[in-house]
Amino acid sequence: MNQWIDIHCHILPAVDNGSVNMKQTKNMLKIAHEEGIHSIIATPHYGVGCRNPDQEELKRKLELVREEAKQIDESFCIELGNELYFSDDIIEHLRKKKALTLAGTRYILVEFASDEAYNTIKTGLHRLLIYGYLPVLAHVENYECLYQNYEGIYDMIRLGVYMQMNISSITGGYANRRAGHCRKLIEYELVHILGTDAHSDYVRAPRIMEGIEVIRKKYGADLIQKLLTENTNKLLQNQYI
Repeated sequence: MNQWIDIHCHILPAVDNGSVNMKQTKNMLKIAHEEGIHSIIATPHYGVGCRNPDQEELKRKLELVREEAKQIDESFCIELGNELYFSDDIIEHLRKKKALTLAGTRYILVEFASDEAYNTIKTGLHRLLIYGYLPVLAHVENYECLYQNYEGIYDMIRLGVYMQMNISSITGGYANRRAGHCRKLIEYELVHILGTDAHSDYVRAPRIMEGIEVIRKKYGADLIQKLLTENTNKLLQNQYI
């Protein structure tokens, strides 16, 4: 049985633009389990100055989701984190524990506006590293400044940044420029972690098998294990990838 780990998933009910209620969350859990996912980090959005859900609410809903996961499989693990929208004040919110790291580790999942300038992204991630966090750039394929900017991505990795790609992004046909870009990111070893970034049980469901087959046929099964099991396990154990 596959033992995939999804570190980017909006599965908590009614806390952001992900699952709208517990019924949808249950469906998402079932889909994820059927796809071979056995561990999920729930990553509701967090932004300084935004209306963020109270942490007590998050913890309460986390326990409800854990109960539902156990009904599916006793070993089905659900942890908690945030997808952090970067701003200059996000470090203060992390240090005060208003914003969450991934499953209590030093790893943080960070996103920027898709049209943000390259130097702004690189500088922001560097600041997080200086303060002792291990930033994972969410959905690396979504940023205009990083499209086909392989050297720029590599420079961030050399700083200590980790790259997460949404696995669904690789499944487009060869006429799909973005899918081609994503395959090159995989080929050039510029991706550390694959995630679903699931938001629902239909359009953005936690499905990974189609993407897994694309990568397995082109790059081999060992790479799948690295991106969905080995590296994600190291993250959960707070070890360097």
